[in-house]
Amino acid sequence: MNEDIINLNVVIGTISKDLLDVQKSLENYREKQARKEAVDEEAFQFVEKAEKVLDKAEKGELQLTEDQIRRIKSNLIKILNKIQSK
Repeated sequence: MNEDIINLNVVIGTISKDLLDVQKSLENYREKQARKEAVDEEAFQFVEKAEKVLDKAEKGELQLTEDQIRRIKSNLIKILNKIQSK
């Protein structure tokens, strides 16, 4: 039973870290965008991290809610569209 709790804590920690990485890169992108600074590097970092998290979720390595997946995909599409329109 203790081993199950430890494994669950590891899984939760992994999910939390991955989602925090995606959230932080999105925040960095938005901050630079608000200050009208070059946002290409932050945009690419978000895209890279978001794709990694979504890939893990699709493979079943990471448990995300449908809402989390939808929000990540929505932000990913918005940023990709802005990058492509340059």
